[in-house]
Amino acid sequence: MKCPFCNPLAEDSIVQNDLCYARWDIFPVSKGHFLIIPFRHEPDFFSLTVAEKQAMVALIDVCKGIIEENFQPAGYNIGINVGEAAGQTVMHCHCHMIPRYAGDVRNPRGGVRGVVPVKREY
Repeated sequence: MKCPFCNPLAEDSIVQNDLCYARWDIFPVSKGHFLIIPFRHEPDFFSLTVAEKQAMVALIDVCKGIIEENFQPAGYNIGINVGEAAGQTVMHCHCHMIPRYAGDVRNPRGGVRGVVPVKREY
């Protein structure tokens, strides 16, 4: 099966550095939802080199500027799913950068803890 993140088209890459690129998520959770993806095909964050991890974080900062300029969110969720049990569906490491907006959910308390709904509120 062809990996949807390998060999990105130039028009899909919004910003990039030597080791990673960022693109809009084609199934966005909210306006401005970015995916930050290493060029090298590795299944998860723990398989990346230190340099690739640093390159991902550098692009998170760049993407924040793009999102702020275009969408003015009230917050962010930033996360990486590792393995099927964690919800990973494309086995090429990628980081979700999801802008959050006031009122986008009834009660945002717990943030990423909501991946296990009974643990969201504490």
